[in-house]
Amino acid sequence: MKRMKSVALFLLLLAAALVLVGCSANSEKNGANDSAALTFSSAELTQEPTFVDWTQNGTAMQLIARKDEAGTVRLAFNTCQSCGGSPYAWFEYIGDNTLQCQNCGLKFPLDTVGTTKAAGCNPVTIMDFSTDGDTVTVPQKVLAENAERFTNWKKIK
Repeated sequence: MKRMKSVALFLLLLAAALVLVGCSANSEKNGANDSAALTFSSAELTQEPTFVDWTQNGTAMQLIARKDEAGTVRLAFNTCQSCGGSPYAWFEYIGDNTLQCQNCGLKFPLDTVGTTKAAGCNPVTIMDFSTDGDTVTVPQKVLAENAERFTNWKKIK
């Protein structure tokens, strides 16, 4: 009987440990680890946009990632510099090398994503990131500094 209690206790502790490990891995994958930088592979990036989701302090964020014609990684936050604050201030790729703001409807060329010349109704350019081989890293500080831009993002009622 004592042995059965020991085995039951062991199994209970093992199950609890597995649940905790599973929760921890899922949190990091979804960006819930607010002290971590965002890293993702650039190997699958093309000239068309890839949308990268992240959660910072409970706030859902999204990046637009792509490679330009020379193969240089370009990044921007998927929220509008001009329309920011609106729950519709995000961009969708509508094809033909064009993004469209879902708030004001302005269309603009994808080539401006992640460039310093992007101003006005454009995604918020990210200049502070690094690439190492096939890995792109956005520092946690950059993510934290821009989380406020997303507090009302896509909160459509």
